[in-house]
Order: sequence, then structure tokens, then C-alpha cells
Amino acid sequence: QYYRFWILPKLWISINFDRLTLLALFDRNREILENVLAVILAILVAFLGSVLLIEGFFKDIWVFQFCLVIASCQYSLLK
Repeated sequence: QYYRFWILPKLWISINFDRLTLLALFDRNREILENVLAVILAILVAFLGSVLLIEGFFKDIWVFQFCLVIASCQYSLLK
């Protein structure tokens, strides 16, 4: 089936998906305050992570693991 995905109030595109896949893919929050808070927290995670990396707090393989943790935090916040 084709579903309308609203981009702007009068602008939409047709997407060929089943209903459950479409809901899982575009599950989003419509409240402005929660969205702004999630973006601010993602920026804060990125800033604090960069400060820790610049200071040399992590060495060797721990840098890679720390970057994975930061990426998963930002994905969870922005999803």
C-alpha cells in the first residue's frame, strides 16, 4: 500500500510500505519541547565527549568503544 508521509503542511510524498514497518521507521514525537530537549542533550553529549577525547582521557581501543557509546546515545536521543 501507499502511504502519505507529510513533510510540510501541504507537501507530502507517497511511500510504498506496510503499516507496521512504516510506523517503526517514522516513529517520531510531535511535541516541540521534547524535541528541543533531545537535540540539546545530543549536542551536550557531543561536546562533553569531544572534551574527554581532546584531554586524552581514553587510550587505544577504549577510544573506539567510547565513540560507539557516544554514537548510540545520540541515536537514542534523536530517534
